[in-house]
Amino acid sequence: MIRRSLALASMLLTCGCGMVDPLAVYRAAAEKLHFSLERVEPKIELAFPLDQSRVRFRFDIGVGNDSNMRLHARGLACKLSLNSGDQANFIGDVGLPGGFDVAANGKATVPLELALGYRDLQAVWRPLMDVVQHHQAASWKLDGMANLEAMGIGFNVPIHSTKNTNQ
Repeated sequence: MIRRSLALASMLLTCGCGMVDPLAVYRAAAEKLHFSLERVEPKIELAFPLDQSRVRFRFDIGVGNDSNMRLHARGLACKLSLNSGDQANFIGDVGLPGGFDVAANGKATVPLELALGYRDLQAVWRPLMDVVQHHQAASWKLDGMANLEAMGIGFNVPIHSTKNTNQ
Protein backbone atom coordinates (compact mmCIF):
# COMPACT_ATOMS: atom_id res chain seq x y z
CA MET A 1 0.00 0.00 0.00
CA ILE A 2 2.83 2.38 0.85
CA ARG A 3 4.59 1.57 -2.41
CA ARG A 4 1.45 2.41 -4.38
CA SER A 5 1.12 5.73 -2.58
CA LEU A 6 4.76 6.54 -3.26
CA ALA A 7 4.38 5.53 -6.90
CA LEU A 8 1.31 7.76 -7.28
CA ALA A 9 3.08 10.69 -5.60
CA SER A 10 6.15 10.34 -7.81
CA MET A 11 3.94 10.03 -10.92
CA LEU A 12 2.15 13.25 -9.98
CA LEU A 13 5.42 15.06 -9.47
CA THR A 14 6.91 13.96 -12.76
CA CYS A 15 3.84 13.90 -15.03
CA GLY A 16 1.60 16.53 -13.50
CA CYS A 17 -2.06 16.43 -12.53
CA GLY A 18 -3.33 16.06 -16.11
CA MET A 19 -2.90 12.29 -15.91
CA VAL A 20 -5.04 12.09 -12.77
CA ASP A 21 -7.72 14.49 -14.01
CA PRO A 22 -8.35 13.86 -17.72
CA LEU A 23 -11.16 16.46 -17.60
CA ALA A 24 -8.54 19.14 -17.01
CA VAL A 25 -7.68 18.96 -20.72
CA TYR A 26 -11.33 19.52 -21.67
CA ARG A 27 -11.72 22.35 -19.15
CA ALA A 28 -8.63 24.04 -20.56
CA ALA A 29 -10.09 23.69 -24.07
CA ALA A 30 -13.45 25.05 -22.88
CA GLU A 31 -11.70 28.14 -21.48
CA LYS A 32 -10.70 28.94 -25.07
CA LEU A 33 -14.34 29.15 -26.18
CA HIS A 34 -15.59 32.61 -27.04
CA PHE A 35 -19.19 33.67 -27.49
CA SER A 36 -20.55 36.49 -29.62
CA LEU A 37 -24.03 37.86 -30.04
CA GLU A 38 -24.19 37.98 -33.81
CA ARG A 39 -27.74 38.94 -34.70
CA VAL A 40 -30.74 40.24 -32.78
CA GLU A 41 -34.05 40.65 -34.59
CA PRO A 42 -37.04 41.83 -32.59
CA LYS A 43 -40.36 41.32 -34.34
CA ILE A 44 -43.59 42.84 -33.06
CA GLU A 45 -46.68 40.69 -33.50
CA LEU A 46 -49.74 42.83 -32.79
CA ALA A 47 -53.02 41.11 -32.04
CA PHE A 48 -56.47 42.08 -30.89
CA PRO A 49 -57.17 42.15 -28.06
CA LEU A 50 -53.82 43.80 -27.28
CA ASP A 51 -53.07 41.43 -24.41
CA GLN A 52 -52.53 38.75 -27.07
CA SER A 53 -49.71 40.77 -28.70
CA ARG A 54 -46.13 39.53 -28.51
CA VAL A 55 -42.58 40.45 -29.38
CA ARG A 56 -40.31 37.70 -30.65
CA PHE A 57 -36.57 38.07 -30.43
CA ARG A 58 -34.60 35.87 -32.78
CA PHE A 59 -30.89 35.93 -32.20
CA ASP A 60 -27.79 33.98 -33.02
CA ILE A 61 -24.95 33.20 -30.67
CA GLY A 62 -21.63 32.51 -32.34
CA VAL A 63 -19.46 30.02 -30.49
CA GLY A 64 -15.80 29.98 -31.48
CA ASN A 65 -13.51 27.15 -30.43
CA ASP A 66 -9.82 28.04 -30.53
CA SER A 67 -8.72 24.68 -29.14
CA ASN A 68 -7.80 21.52 -31.01
CA MET A 69 -10.58 19.54 -29.28
CA ARG A 70 -14.18 19.07 -30.42
CA LEU A 71 -16.49 20.21 -27.64
CA HIS A 72 -20.11 19.26 -26.94
CA ALA A 73 -22.53 21.51 -25.07
CA ARG A 74 -25.57 19.96 -23.42
CA GLY A 75 -27.38 23.29 -23.46
CA LEU A 76 -27.21 26.88 -22.35
CA ALA A 77 -29.15 29.41 -20.30
CA CYS A 78 -28.85 33.18 -20.74
CA LYS A 79 -30.34 36.52 -19.81
CA LEU A 80 -30.93 39.05 -22.59
CA SER A 81 -30.78 42.76 -21.73
CA LEU A 82 -31.02 45.98 -23.68
CA ASN A 83 -28.70 48.69 -22.39
CA SER A 84 -29.42 52.25 -23.47
CA GLY A 85 -27.57 55.17 -21.96
CA ASP A 86 -26.89 54.28 -18.35
CA GLN A 87 -29.98 52.11 -18.01
CA ALA A 88 -30.02 48.31 -18.27
CA ASN A 89 -33.37 46.80 -19.24
CA PHE A 90 -33.81 43.10 -18.60
CA ILE A 91 -35.65 41.56 -21.55
CA GLY A 92 -35.94 37.91 -20.55
CA ASP A 93 -34.40 34.52 -19.92
CA VAL A 94 -33.69 32.17 -22.78
CA GLY A 95 -32.38 28.65 -22.85
CA LEU A 96 -31.44 25.93 -25.24
CA PRO A 97 -32.42 22.57 -23.78
CA GLY A 98 -30.81 20.59 -26.61
CA GLY A 99 -27.13 20.42 -27.24
CA PHE A 100 -24.75 21.56 -29.93
CA ASP A 101 -21.23 20.69 -31.03
CA VAL A 102 -18.32 22.97 -31.78
CA ALA A 103 -15.62 21.53 -34.04
CA ALA A 104 -11.96 21.82 -33.12
CA ASN A 105 -10.64 25.19 -34.28
CA GLY A 106 -14.13 25.87 -35.61
CA LYS A 107 -17.25 27.88 -35.07
CA ALA A 108 -20.91 27.07 -34.48
CA THR A 109 -23.96 29.31 -34.69
CA VAL A 110 -26.68 28.66 -32.15
CA PRO A 111 -30.09 30.16 -33.04
CA LEU A 112 -32.32 31.14 -30.13
CA GLU A 113 -35.76 32.66 -29.78
CA LEU A 114 -37.41 34.53 -26.94
CA ALA A 115 -41.07 35.55 -26.96
CA LEU A 116 -42.51 38.18 -24.63
CA GLY A 117 -46.20 38.54 -23.96
CA TYR A 118 -48.04 41.78 -23.42
CA ARG A 119 -47.48 41.94 -19.64
CA ASP A 120 -43.75 41.26 -19.91
CA LEU A 121 -43.51 43.74 -22.74
CA GLN A 122 -44.93 46.68 -20.79
CA ALA A 123 -41.76 47.02 -18.70
CA VAL A 124 -39.43 47.25 -21.71
CA TRP A 125 -41.71 48.83 -24.31
CA ARG A 126 -40.24 52.36 -24.24
CA PRO A 127 -36.53 51.42 -24.52
CA LEU A 128 -37.37 48.79 -27.12
CA MET A 129 -39.29 51.28 -29.28
CA ASP A 130 -36.44 53.81 -28.93
CA VAL A 131 -34.09 51.26 -30.44
CA VAL A 132 -36.37 49.61 -32.99
CA GLN A 133 -38.37 52.59 -34.27
CA HIS A 134 -36.19 55.59 -33.47
CA HIS A 135 -32.83 53.89 -34.10
CA GLN A 136 -31.43 55.12 -30.81
CA ALA A 137 -27.96 53.82 -29.91
CA ALA A 138 -28.01 50.97 -27.44
CA SER A 139 -26.44 47.57 -26.91
CA TRP A 140 -27.82 44.08 -26.50
CA LYS A 141 -26.18 42.13 -23.71
CA LEU A 142 -26.19 38.39 -23.19
CA ASP A 143 -25.01 36.78 -19.94
CA GLY A 144 -25.34 33.18 -18.90
CA MET A 145 -23.79 29.73 -18.82
CA ALA A 146 -23.16 26.97 -21.33
CA ASN A 147 -23.20 23.45 -19.92
CA LEU A 148 -20.49 21.40 -21.59
CA GLU A 149 -19.93 17.68 -21.36
CA ALA A 150 -16.75 15.63 -21.46
CA MET A 151 -16.56 11.93 -20.73
CA GLY A 152 -20.12 12.00 -19.38
CA ILE A 153 -19.36 14.72 -16.83
CA GLY A 154 -20.84 18.18 -17.18
CA PHE A 155 -19.21 21.50 -16.36
CA ASN A 156 -20.20 25.12 -16.95
CA VAL A 157 -18.57 27.86 -19.00
CA PRO A 158 -19.67 31.50 -18.64
CA ILE A 159 -21.20 33.37 -21.58
CA HIS A 160 -20.78 37.14 -21.89
CA SER A 161 -21.41 39.05 -25.08
CA THR A 162 -22.49 42.53 -26.15
CA LYS A 163 -23.67 43.78 -29.52
CA ASN A 164 -24.28 47.42 -30.39
CA THR A 165 -27.55 48.15 -32.15
CA ASN A 166 -25.77 49.93 -35.01
CA GLN A 167 -23.70 46.81 -35.91
